Amino acid sequence: MPDYKSTLNLPKTDFAMKANLSQAEPLTVKRWQEEALYDTVQAARANAPLYSFHDGPPYANGSIHLGHLLNKVLKDIVVRSRLMDGMRVPYVPGWDCHGLPIEHKVVTDMNEKGK
Repeated sequence: MPDYKSTLNLPKTDFAMKANLSQAEPLTVKRWQEEALYDTVQAARANAPLYSFHDGPPYANGSIHLGHLLNKVLKDIVVRSRLMDGMRVPYVPGWDCHGLPIEHKVVTDMNEKGK
């Protein structure tokens, strides 16, 4: 059987073939916290024009799907592009897990208990 691997002209790299994200992410987050990276960027942009982006809350009911990913990715692109344009872009994500589905569940539970 021929050795096709030796016929390939693949690039050589010092990068690991696996990112080992489960080990790397905590170290990266720790470094960002030690450097106060977010606060540093915001301070550097203190006098820059403000770009305000109100990110609505994610849907806490129903199954996750690719639409959720697309929604977050598109918003992230907008926020990062404005930041790279030199604007001050504080990011405050919205969060709401206490909407109508929760209220409906509480009312149902209370009706079952006779309240």
